Amino acid sequence: MTDVVIVGGGPAALTAALYLARAGRSVKVFERRAFGGELNQTAKIANYPGYEGSGAKLAEKFRKQAEAAGADLSYGECTKIELLDNKVAASTATATRTDDNGSKSVKGTNGFELTIDGESVRARAVLVATGSEPKTLGFEITPPVSYCALCDGDFAKGKRVAVLGGGNAAAQEALYLAPLVHSIDLITHSALKADAVLQRELERQSNITIREHLEPVRELLDTYDYVFVFIGKQPSAEFLQDLTVRTLVNKKMKLLDLEITKELDLLDDDGFIVTGRTKHGNNKHCNTHETAIPGLFAAGDVRSGMLRQVVTAAGDGAAAATEINEFLRQNS
Repeated sequence: MTDVVIVGGGPAALTAALYLARAGRSVKVFERRAFGGELNQTAKIANYPGYEGSGAKLAEKFRKQAEAAGADLSYGECTKIELLDNKVAASTATATRTDDNGSKSVKGTNGFELTIDGESVRARAVLVATGSEPKTLGFEITPPVSYCALCDGDFAKGKRVAVLGGGNAAAQEALYLAPLVHSIDLITHSALKADAVLQRELERQSNITIREHLEPVRELLDTYDYVFVFIGKQPSAEFLQDLTVRTLVNKKMKLLDLEITKELDLLDDDGFIVTGRTKHGNNKHCNTHETAIPGLFAAGDVRSGMLRQVVTAAGDGAAAATEINEFLRQNS
């Protein structure tokens, strides 16, 4: 059984892998697409301390450092996580508890079984660091729609383009597209929220027009040749939706499959993973990256309440790794 399986391959995952491998733990990392996550689709990183350059090059540095420390990195998609307790007899089934503030958690587990590309992988602890994905437009329009300027900028050369969003991502992608396209309307339904330095750069571009307090409806977007969408993120945690725990419900040892995502509030209303409620409810003495299931941790953009930046994801991965190492030490 592996000490830790990390699901995901972005900055949080690779930082955690680095820290855990250096601590002497056996670590397997599974990424379904490209190691580095969305870094690979970012043309320029300018707010990560000590580094300025392409996201892909920074992603490669993360990957090589984790591998050099001894982490085992593989491509594979996790479609299911199951508690090993669900496979044992009723006499040893997992139980749940409710703390003083009403939060439910699992008392203990004997490890996890993950399904990776149809194959079984077992681990004493699991870190979910699958990040987030761009929110989609939500309705169909006539022009092509893209969620990655670096990927599809060439297709928009010389065209009239709309970029949707008011944050840093939208501003950075508009600046990347500016030399390629004929003109850009940066459309945001509220005031522009990008950093001041990015706003100044936008204003210096002769072919970028900022259109604030404007709803990007179908009729408006159909007037453009190409539309790029950067309106926020949604978590990549679908595989946790069906997670259950087999729990004892009465003295006759009757078993009940408890839907963890509903009963234990594993996910918040937006689908991000809730952490910090394992031992003492929501107080400051509780682990901040452990979920309601002991041994199941989350870090990075997939975690509820995170500031979704590369630097915070890396820091979150380091903190989660420290907690996981302590968890393994206490449960050895």
